[in-house]
Amino acid sequence: MPGKPGDSAALPRPRGFPVSVPPLQPCPFCGDSDVWINGDIEPKFVACRKCWAFGPSAPTVTQAAERWNKRATSPQTNTDAATFG
Repeated sequence: MPGKPGDSAALPRPRGFPVSVPPLQPCPFCGDSDVWINGDIEPKFVACRKCWAFGPSAPTVTQAAERWNKRATSPQTNTDAATFG
């Protein structure tokens, strides 16, 4: 079943997690889609297996996924690194 526009980059829902866990967006830093939810320890968080960036922590896996997705779709606000001279 097709998703909403803009959801094409989302990954399938992680296995073993509640239905309320949204599909994860690719890493906002390297763009890789090999991301996972660390739900074994407190706090919960999403991490990228390629660059090892990790998202905002949360008390639940659902909140960790939501916070990762919000971060993953946020526009870059720091343009200083791209500004020369």
